[in-house]
Amino acid sequence: DDCSYLHRLPVNEQCEFVQATEACAESQFYFNYVGFLYCTIGSERDYLFQLGFVLLLCVCVYYFVVLGTTADQFFCPTLAAIAKTLNISEALAGVTILAFGNGSPDLFTAIANPDADTELMFSELLGSAAFVIGVIGGTVLLIQPFDFPPWGIQRDLAFFIAAIVWITLKAADERFSLLDSSVLIGMYLLFLALVIWEFVQTRREEGSSISTRANNHIRGLNSETDVPTNEGLLTDFCDHVNPLDPEEWNEGGWMTKTFCLLKAPFVLLLLLTIPIVDTTAERDGWTKLLNICHCLTLPLMIVFVNGVALIKVANVYIFLWIVLFAVPIMVVVFYTSRTDRCPTYHKSFTILSFLGCIQVIYIVAQEVVSVLETVGIVLKLSKSVLGLSLLAWGNSVGDLFSNVALARQGYGKMAFAACFGGPLLNLCLGLGLTFITKAFSVPNLVAEVRKGVMGENCEAYLFQILTTTWLCLLFTNFQGRRSVGLSMIVTYLMFLAFSFLGEFELIHPYGTDHHPDPNGNG
Repeated sequence: DDCSYLHRLPVNEQCEFVQATEACAESQFYFNYVGFLYCTIGSERDYLFQLGFVLLLCVCVYYFVVLGTTADQFFCPTLAAIAKTLNISEALAGVTILAFGNGSPDLFTAIANPDADTELMFSELLGSAAFVIGVIGGTVLLIQPFDFPPWGIQRDLAFFIAAIVWITLKAADERFSLLDSSVLIGMYLLFLALVIWEFVQTRREEGSSISTRANNHIRGLNSETDVPTNEGLLTDFCDHVNPLDPEEWNEGGWMTKTFCLLKAPFVLLLLLTIPIVDTTAERDGWTKLLNICHCLTLPLMIVFVNGVALIKVANVYIFLWIVLFAVPIMVVVFYTSRTDRCPTYHKSFTILSFLGCIQVIYIVAQEVVSVLETVGIVLKLSKSVLGLSLLAWGNSVGDLFSNVALARQGYGKMAFAACFGGPLLNLCLGLGLTFITKAFSVPNLVAEVRKGVMGENCEAYLFQILTTTWLCLLFTNFQGRRSVGLSMIVTYLMFLAFSFLGEFELIHPYGTDHHPDPNGNG
């Protein structure tokens, strides 16, 4: 039941094992990378096998480029537009909208697979939390240092530490009851309630200064105009659907131009499916003909990539229902909008943009996970180390690119808040709801939980990362300096080094027996 068992077989039997073993298909999302290496190429052809392995790593790098482009050009402007429209703070947007956007794919995956290996899930969720807080949070501070509100950051740290302590104590005997799971879920709901309450209180204190704020974005073209409604419609469409940035192309060297050409096909696909809503751009990113197309292309993309397009509802395929609903909306948008300015309902396109970005990031991140799981199988890593390293990195790559892109664009507080909100969402709701489901499937209503060899190691070091961060902030009077970010990254690297030393049996990780064999066998 473990795909790594293939290494014990002769090379001429490995392909048959991969095809027959369900565990080897767990890493498959759209493409079977394990089958590609061990069946299409074959492990007996050593040179080609190594070349195929390098090719997979190059594909993984390309996925990273796609994620970075999606986050930088589409996701970040959309989040900023949502926060501005809802008039909420960066911190609230980070722990709610961005945290849910980053964490929901992993959360839904965990809940949808309650019978999955808890050892792998446990190490992956804790390892992801350590990576997101330690590395991504530290990187955000390196890019954009800022001062923390003492109450806000201490609240985040306290709730996270409480969740880790609760999980550590209650899962010590590898059993988790319904009450234990309910308390874990309640912790997150209380955390969310406090965040919202703090925001409401802050808005009340600001009082009339917000209510009297003037709207500087005056649209004096409301009056009659002689400019035709569709003036420059096709030209505007062609200008905005161009996947190559003219300035970047003209100023770049041959490497830059090659890079632009490599990512151009995917950028074109993104432009044709995801609307850009950017309050800093001309007309807030409105492109009439392109945005009209998005009303159809984005819903179609979502149903096709999720494999539900050909499911029938009332004896009609879902994709046909989408066409029937989308075409009248497209006609209405065409006759109620202009090319030279965005309509009043343009902000509603942020919903489409948000859903589209989350969908693309989820798909590409899952392919990254598939590649990294294959890498772990080739390198013969255990499930625990695979979960806390390669899988944790793969599942957090969406957080990495979206949060770093936000920090680079000046939204460091939002990005840093999401570094706590997202992992806490996954940890509390992911583990809590999964264990509740498992508990209801057995007569005694107690879920059996396998932490694995590295389970206690993950718990101990995640606790250390959180307490070290808290201590550093106390010493700096809650100034988010680059030194604090560096200490967070270094602490994570210590955790990683300790885990790999334990994997290769150079040291004992936490949770393993340190006592000598009483029979004298080792």
